[in-house]
Amino acid sequence: MALPDQEQDSQSENDVQIFFEKEDQDASSADASAFTVEFHQIIEHLLMRMSTDKSTLSIDEVQENNLVSVALLKQLNRLFQYKNSILKEELQKVIKEVEQKFAKLQNAQQEVSLIVKEKEHHLNFSSDDQKIALIPLEQFFAEACTDESKKELIEKCPQELHTARLAWELETRKRLGEEIKQLEELNKKIIAENCGLKKKLDEFNPLLLSVIKAVRPLQELVGWDSNNDNLFQERLQHLPRPLFFIFMEIIAFNDIHDEKISVNIKGDLTKLAVNLTRSSSLQVVSLDVSEMESDTTDGEMLTGVEDESRVEEEKRMQENLREYHLSVHPLSVQLEIALDNGCVLSLKLQYLTRLKLLSVHTNVQLPNEASSARFSHFLFNESLLDFLFPNDSGTTCPDVAMAAKLQYYKCLFHFAILFQPRIDISEEIETIGRMYFWLQRLGNLVPVTQQRSDVTVMRENLNLSDLNISDSLDFLFTVIAAMKRRMRIRFSLLQQLISMWSLELKYPDSVASWSSVASAVEFVSWRCATFADFQNHEATKRQCENKLINNKDWFFKASFKLQTLQLEVLLAVSCKYPDVAPKLFFCFSKNSDKYTSFNNEIVRAMERHVNFVCIKKIPAEYKDEVLSVQFKCVPILMHLALHLNFGIDENRDSLIDNLLPNMHRGRDREPPLACVDQFISSLRTNLFRTFPDAAVNCRFLFNFFGKSKIKDASGGHSSLISDKNYVYEISYHNVQPGKMESYLKNYENYSKLLEHKSPAQLLGSWSTVYGTEDQAIHLWRFTTGYAGVDETFQLRVRDKEIRFLSDEFAKQCQQRSSSLALSFAFWGEPQPRCSENLYEIRTYILKAGTMLEWAKNWEKAIHYRRKGDQNVAGFFAQVGRLYKVTHIWAYKSLENRRILREDNWRAPGWDMHVAYTDAELNSDDNHAAIPG
Repeated sequence: MALPDQEQDSQSENDVQIFFEKEDQDASSADASAFTVEFHQIIEHLLMRMSTDKSTLSIDEVQENNLVSVALLKQLNRLFQYKNSILKEELQKVIKEVEQKFAKLQNAQQEVSLIVKEKEHHLNFSSDDQKIALIPLEQFFAEACTDESKKELIEKCPQELHTARLAWELETRKRLGEEIKQLEELNKKIIAENCGLKKKLDEFNPLLLSVIKAVRPLQELVGWDSNNDNLFQERLQHLPRPLFFIFMEIIAFNDIHDEKISVNIKGDLTKLAVNLTRSSSLQVVSLDVSEMESDTTDGEMLTGVEDESRVEEEKRMQENLREYHLSVHPLSVQLEIALDNGCVLSLKLQYLTRLKLLSVHTNVQLPNEASSARFSHFLFNESLLDFLFPNDSGTTCPDVAMAAKLQYYKCLFHFAILFQPRIDISEEIETIGRMYFWLQRLGNLVPVTQQRSDVTVMRENLNLSDLNISDSLDFLFTVIAAMKRRMRIRFSLLQQLISMWSLELKYPDSVASWSSVASAVEFVSWRCATFADFQNHEATKRQCENKLINNKDWFFKASFKLQTLQLEVLLAVSCKYPDVAPKLFFCFSKNSDKYTSFNNEIVRAMERHVNFVCIKKIPAEYKDEVLSVQFKCVPILMHLALHLNFGIDENRDSLIDNLLPNMHRGRDREPPLACVDQFISSLRTNLFRTFPDAAVNCRFLFNFFGKSKIKDASGGHSSLISDKNYVYEISYHNVQPGKMESYLKNYENYSKLLEHKSPAQLLGSWSTVYGTEDQAIHLWRFTTGYAGVDETFQLRVRDKEIRFLSDEFAKQCQQRSSSLALSFAFWGEPQPRCSENLYEIRTYILKAGTMLEWAKNWEKAIHYRRKGDQNVAGFFAQVGRLYKVTHIWAYKSLENRRILREDNWRAPGWDMHVAYTDAELNSDDNHAAIPG
């Protein structure tokens, strides 16, 4: 019975295996979506049976139905797993194939990169000998070849020529190597000889000391004190290197050129060691100050006594820090230059150890010793640098080393100010920096000439041993000679100022004859003033605000008296004297406590006359008499004020309005203008007697009072200041924002048609960049004068085509204005300019009756503005806004404008030409524009 059971079991196992194999085949061939559909059907069927007829079925039937559903679900689950296993195997196969192909791709890329590198290596192949730096081919032919061998090498291929150069280079280097060995052996011999000589000197030193000791009685007998020489040598050894170099240069200059220049070393050697130790202790001052600031915590409450002591301690440390930064070497070099007139210029050269800079102090010893102390600061300033080094005021660095040192020096000061703001060192910054560069030139630490350009000369590896000593002394000779010339002028000015204490001012006979007043003006007082005095004085406040008076100038006040009239004269002497004339300001009063400025047209005309004539037009040898000539105006002004009963009268606007109300209208002149003409004529006669060469150029006063030699004042102002028949139209169009491009296109069409049909010419069109934005400015010229203006006007009114084009661009404008003008005769006609220029269009509204005065000023001032071809045109209005003047300037850029304008203000005389134009203005405006 057992056997049949086993067979039955094996048979059932086979059937099961066959069943599963069949299911596996069905699962592999079937789609996974079919399994999903069957799964949903079984679930829905199961849910349906669970929701219906629960009461009609028994528990066994329910269990049977559920078991059937579970069996079906398990079958589906197995089929899903089998299907997933098959897909997983297939996916693994695909991944393996992809990885194999990717590995092959990487191998291929590496092989390609190796092939490319090998290709580049073969294409760029070069031998190591090509890396050798050979001498140029021309030098090789000149040094290594004859003419025949040169021809042979040229005919050969380049490779053979290169081989020949390599062979010659090898031989040359071998030869140089042998020479180096010989020089090294020679150097060793020299060192050995020096050691032997040093040993002999050491052995000779005791003998020399014994000889000196033995001859000391003889020295005392002949009066020769060697202690001073020893002290001098010791000081010379401890001099800082820059001072030592300057000292030796000046000694050589003294021996060769000028024995009147003496140089000596001053200072106490005992202070040297003390200062060195003190400077080391001061290095921690800044740290101490910072520690003091951090000592106070949030919880501390200091009393008033502690606060006061803390402030005192902080001030003391800050003073020590300032002393540390500006510490001076105890030894200094003193240079004295004696002049022929008995004056002596003393220069004290010092070395700032911390900053490693040179500084200088000056003093003047006049023949009259009592007056020398008043002007110890008078000579040394920027003007001396301008005089010695044209176009270089000491701010240009001749080489890299000096530029770096200046930068270090500025940074050090700025750093100190940043962390210690209470330290006031602005004066030292200005003085030390300027004098440092001057001393570098004086000592010839860097070779420069008076003709060198403004740009920095970049020099590296500067070797002082390469300097030619003869060139060095020639340079020093030039500097000393220039200093003497400038000092003679300065000393003359000092002597004139000193002589003011005994000044005697008398009327010219021709003036005194037509008046019953006294013939002399009483000189009351004379004193030095300050820039602050001029800033607060009513007569000079505006000049200081407009920077026509510099705080580096020298200021004086003089007081005069004539009967009941008081006069106060303010004198400002420029630091650039005599290139810039001294300025005089007059204030009259009948009450000594209250002065009023006599700053009217008459005084201004005389002041300009004196300044321009006596400075610019007279021979150079008369320049020292400038102050004397200017003070000759004082008695004449005193007489004029007294004769006209001038005083403080609040009901009068100005003296000139009462004296000359109709002067500019060309009417007949009546007294007291005849009196004015008489004193002006007298002044002119006295000036020309003193300066006969200036007579040809002195025309301003005659023009001002209606005696012009250029033209008779029989017509209007336009006929006097304009000599052309051309009429100009200047139009200003304010364009709507965003419509400038279409406006310019329409205006271009309009201008072309108008030029074709009328005598009008469009000289220029501009669109503003700065000023009133979205504005177009147009300049038209009518060569046939007002007849051309009339003809063009008729065309604009009657021609339909022109009217249509005019309306087209007018639609895009918010506001339009135009005026007719004439050009100034002295300016010249407008000429074409480069289209890339930036144009400045300046407009001025003058006071009524001042147009002629404006033209006279600018007739001379325009010569200063012709530099760089910047002057385009100048116009004055005839129709439209009257008393309107328009100046047009052209510049390459705004930076070019800044440079040219600063050059004008530095030019001697420019400030005097434009000094009084402000008084003629009501308003002014400015536009920066580009052609468009």
